[in-house]
Amino acid sequence: MTDFKVLVDALIKGTPWAVFIAAIGAIWQLVYAYTRDRAASEEAQRRYELEERKFQNQKAIEDQKFAYQKSLEMLRFEYEQRKWREQLATQLALKHVEARLIDYAEIWSEVKAVAKHNQKSGSLTPAIAQQAATIIESWRYSRGGLLAEETTRDAALAFQTALWSYDGTSEAFKRIRQARKLLRAALRADMGLGEDTFGQNILDATERRNKIKEDLANS
Repeated sequence: MTDFKVLVDALIKGTPWAVFIAAIGAIWQLVYAYTRDRAASEEAQRRYELEERKFQNQKAIEDQKFAYQKSLEMLRFEYEQRKWREQLATQLALKHVEARLIDYAEIWSEVKAVAKHNQKSGSLTPAIAQQAATIIESWRYSRGGLLAEETTRDAALAFQTALWSYDGTSEAFKRIRQARKLLRAALRADMGLGEDTFGQNILDATERRNKIKEDLANS
């Protein structure tokens, strides 16, 4: 403002051109200084905004890395948990099958009482059949029955009923043999065995159990 006032006074008083030019130079210096300072301020603001964007971008990258790492850790934990559960389920299934092999073998050994040659020879009497029925009933409420599938328990009950109602006739013996066949199929299905010595998948086992249920309902 002082330099501008000097210029005005010079114009009014008729100051020589040298002074006038000096005043003009002073004004240009002021303009230059103002422009320079403003440019510097704008540059500083741009740098600040640039650094702020860099910081925000870096923070976003770090957040993404953290989220990714956390996601990996969660996946790893879920995998280990699932693996542990599968191993536990496999161990339990093996123990289950081992227990079934023992208990199912015991119940199947009682089936020899109703073999065809016993019926033909007359050694299969109603009393013997009822005795076998009592053993089957005890098995149904033992560990074997507890480990058995529902279809297998139903087949065991049907076999028990056929044994108990045996009166020595061929018709009654046919009912025993039919119930025996269904019980055998159910026991083998529980142990993962098919019609032959080969294993079966879960779909085959389900299909066989459904067929056994139908046969039990129609018997």
